[in-house]
Amino acid sequence: MTTNFRRVIVADFEYEVSDGDLPAPLCLVAHELDENLEFVRAVRLWRGEFGLKPPFDIGDDTLFCAYTGWAELMCFMVLGWEFPVHVFDLHTAFLAASNVLLPYEPDEKRSKERKRLVDACRLYGLEGWQQIDKESIAKDIGAGRWRDYGQPAVFQYCEEDVRMEVLLLRAELRGRPGRYGGLAPVNTDLVLHWSNYSAKAVAQIQARGMPIDMPLWNPRGAGRKSRPTGCHGPPRSFVSLIVQIF
Repeated sequence: MTTNFRRVIVADFEYEVSDGDLPAPLCLVAHELDENLEFVRAVRLWRGEFGLKPPFDIGDDTLFCAYTGWAELMCFMVLGWEFPVHVFDLHTAFLAASNVLLPYEPDEKRSKERKRLVDACRLYGLEGWQQIDKESIAKDIGAGRWRDYGQPAVFQYCEEDVRMEVLLLRAELRGRPGRYGGLAPVNTDLVLHWSNYSAKAVAQIQARGMPIDMPLWNPRGAGRKSRPTGCHGPPRSFVSLIVQIF
């Protein structure tokens, strides 16, 4: 996959967000890798330092990677940045690799596994975030309490996420042997295709609201101009939204 791209960008935002609001980007950390996934440089920006465009290339010869990429692309939207041409959503790749039907084991008690970044890394045998209470600091940053930690600690936490995402990217591409066949190397072509929805489309849905095809769904009758309470803005179909992305 990486032979098709001159560079790979692995990025993560930290942001504040209130219920019902768009994220307010606080900081960005990105690692630029070469075509062999080797480190080239790091980018670190704090609120007030964001420019009119991303601080890295997002063109046709660059692959942008993030875990749950829709969150990062929502920050792109808030900052007025164009979307990267090619997106590889590490979360989507993890779902594809781990979406297997395990054989029935009557004596084995199973619980639904979580799909957070730390869970994906753990399943691939990757350890990180030593001496960082990841859940607490992520919650506090989102709630605007990042000052309790200070800028250096927030940057350190954000960069650790990026460092682990780089390791996860390499692991997803090579796979991991294990029980029940382990984790196969991901199908990169499919992940790139799926990421157009899981990152680009979902970011727009999160920012604008769920699109509703009003001609097909109007409980008050097709001949009436009124619409259900809570539907605002011009009617637009889900299909038309997806078409706008490509």
